[in-house]
Amino acid sequence: AGSSGINAEYGVERQEDEEGGFNREKSKEAQAEKIAEQEWKGGNRRHNTGVKGVKEDARAYQRWILEKEQKRIDDLAKAASRFSLQEPDKGELSDLEDDDDEFMAAYRQKRMQEMKKIVSPVFGVLTELTENTFCETIDAAAPYTDVVVYIHENHIAACRRYKEMLPRMAQEFPHTQICCIKASAAQMSANFIQRGLPTFIAYKAGEVKSTWINIREFIGDDAEWDVLIENLQEQRILPYI
Repeated sequence: AGSSGINAEYGVERQEDEEGGFNREKSKEAQAEKIAEQEWKGGNRRHNTGVKGVKEDARAYQRWILEKEQKRIDDLAKAASRFSLQEPDKGELSDLEDDDDEFMAAYRQKRMQEMKKIVSPVFGVLTELTENTFCETIDAAAPYTDVVVYIHENHIAACRRYKEMLPRMAQEFPHTQICCIKASAAQMSANFIQRGLPTFIAYKAGEVKSTWINIREFIGDDAEWDVLIENLQEQRILPYI
């Protein structure tokens, strides 16, 4: 009897299934929705009477719908904000508001760069490797970090020349670990020492990413800084910055 009273008061009709039988679950859902509509802004609201009352009810119900939709939008906005490092500034939004695709591409790229700065370790100094630390250094590096190893011997003039540039290289490419090791310490063959030096090898995630053997064959024994860096980038030894 109590259920029938609520149904009658809020105008909820019995819900029937496809076979014409009473569907209790659908009836409950319809009843709850009707009650929510009638009890907008809290409290038990009854129907107004007369033309003015009906119009007021219609306007009030419309306001309730708008408030409910606005709350849903606000909740979605709050949820989305948790997945960004920081909200784009107003200048970015105003400049790109007419081109959502371009804005989103630029925004994602900016956030990726910020994330890379956060997660990438900073080195900035040259690391001298030995036979014992060579494999350890490569294996211990983060999977997203490039490890560049310069293989040399002091008695070769070109090796000495390019080794002098390594400290500067470490400073200008701080997110790349710049290392060096003597070929003899790395147990390279005498033939390789004679014909293959100086050599650069880039590692990533413990694997060889790229090699540049006997660089003096390409740039000579005393190339300038800019020439060396340009070629290292072309050989995928160093990243473009």
